[in-house]
Amino acid sequence: MPGLFGVLATSPTVSSQTVAAMGRRMADALRRLPWLRAELRATEHFCGGRVHAGVLNPAAQPLITPDGTASVWFDGECVLAGHSTFGAPTAEAARALVNGNRPAIVDADGVFALAMLEGQRHLVLATDRLGFRPLYYAATPDWFAYASEVKALLAILDGVPAIDEIALRQYFAFDHMLGDRTWWRDIRVVPPASILRVSRDQTTTQQYWSFGDLRQQRCDPAEAQHEFARLWERAVAQHHRPGLTPVLLSGGLDSRLLVVELLQQGVEVRAVTYGSTRSPEVGPARAVAKIAGIDHRVCEWNTRNWWHGREEAIWQTDGLVNANHLHPAIAMEEMRAGTCYSPMNVVGDLLFGGSHLEQAQWSERRDRPEQLMAGRFVTNPFVTLDEALEVSAPDIRRDAEGPSSDCVHLRQRVRRYVLHSPGCFAPYCETVFPAVGLEFLQLFLAALPEEQRAGHRFYNRFLRERHPKFFGNLPWLATGRGLWESPHIRVARNLQRRARRFVGIKRRKTPSNQWFVDYPAAVCEHRVRERLLAGSLLVDDLLAGAARTALTNDAEWPVAAESLIAILTCETYLRQVLAMPRLSIDAWPAGCNAVGASRRTPSERGETLTPVRVR
Repeated sequence: MPGLFGVLATSPTVSSQTVAAMGRRMADALRRLPWLRAELRATEHFCGGRVHAGVLNPAAQPLITPDGTASVWFDGECVLAGHSTFGAPTAEAARALVNGNRPAIVDADGVFALAMLEGQRHLVLATDRLGFRPLYYAATPDWFAYASEVKALLAILDGVPAIDEIALRQYFAFDHMLGDRTWWRDIRVVPPASILRVSRDQTTTQQYWSFGDLRQQRCDPAEAQHEFARLWERAVAQHHRPGLTPVLLSGGLDSRLLVVELLQQGVEVRAVTYGSTRSPEVGPARAVAKIAGIDHRVCEWNTRNWWHGREEAIWQTDGLVNANHLHPAIAMEEMRAGTCYSPMNVVGDLLFGGSHLEQAQWSERRDRPEQLMAGRFVTNPFVTLDEALEVSAPDIRRDAEGPSSDCVHLRQRVRRYVLHSPGCFAPYCETVFPAVGLEFLQLFLAALPEEQRAGHRFYNRFLRERHPKFFGNLPWLATGRGLWESPHIRVARNLQRRARRFVGIKRRKTPSNQWFVDYPAAVCEHRVRERLLAGSLLVDDLLAGAARTALTNDAEWPVAAESLIAILTCETYLRQVLAMPRLSIDAWPAGCNAVGASRRTPSERGETLTPVRVR
């Protein structure tokens, strides 16, 4: 997503002209659409700046401290302790966020990334508590660089870096990477709640907060209901602006709650829904919009237009998410409306509804947290579940702390998966998150008993009592029923079900992975497998020949649509990377498991992983 970028020379051999040229290439890589603004500042040893849409923090940056010794670039929004307004801090406040024995960032809330240059040679990077505003970084003996998108780092490298083979396995096993990994071994994402300090001699990382810092202080459900209502109303009020506000409205509970609260606070809302005509997303969304009396736009996915916008979305999200999940791509233009500023309740189902809670006590599972990902495993031709869990264990265990298994999911799947909606919209619409503040985490992870959260028990009761008009009778996609149906509605729906059964009409349940598009039909209709086999396959070289083998043997061992789209996503991204200026197939380094190197043995490549193969 557009945001911050910069490069700091760490060797005296790098001239100021070279640094400035690198900074310009990074800015060009991020500024892909004409309405995006680019800000650039170059000094003798540093060049950096910001690419943005002019929605959040439109004033020019960097922010300069009163004494002139520090320059700050800020992306996102933040509220400091003791304040009530979100936005960009002053330069002096930003310096206080990251400096001192107990930096002020410990008590700050928001979703943001920050870069600060102190003097000429000292660079400081910081990320928000949950890492929802990513910063990627890379380093060589001559320079250190960071950016909000991986492509800006690729733009200044002399060649394509080595593939991260663990990330490769994670991608096919879970549809995304884990930990701090990207496709590339030497490009990483700054961990959540972290401060990186970079100088000529060293780079250090400080974790300023963890889920273990949450206070274990239980409260009764009635008290929690009151506190949740207070926090939610305040958070939504802090995250809306005057004017037409585009908001995604699905068939679930989280977006409905957000839309209803915005309406109660007098916000003009345009609801946007995407999905197939058979999708359980569309019907409930239409019903909500009709009762609310708001403008509602439906972007219909079908087997004809299923790939529309996804190539752009793959590039915007740096290929980090299987395009099977980039459904919001079809709604990018719709979201560029009104204020181009959209709140999103991205963690509601997990945090409020307890949808990811494990039945076993977290204390009993903490020693094997990688098993939490077992249910997220995608059957594929290349990586087994056991292998995926084994190579991913170190990444997952670093986050096995805090009072709940949800802490791992927030740091792993939710943090990286958040790219699939905000990442698609980033150049078109600023996305903000009203329900991820410290008080929400404290209430739901440390104060409310898990038996109350599990199975939506607490959440459903809150919705029924606070908004019966929108949640009582109106169905939601999980059950097709309202949360608290009135007798006549319950009778009518039961009669409809019996009537269908009597005349022999079986209600066809749409699989969850086809709520937006019938992917098996789409890849078959567009002959995706045959088209991949018709030309050269970069992904096949990456997988040591396993991709072509799997596609060729499809009649005997069919490749599921989800894995087929994962292969297509990877192939699309690799070709986009190699189309960048200064990068080509010849630029693949000889030491990586990629083009020209994939058939080398693991020992020759200096690693112990067995080659990716067709099972």
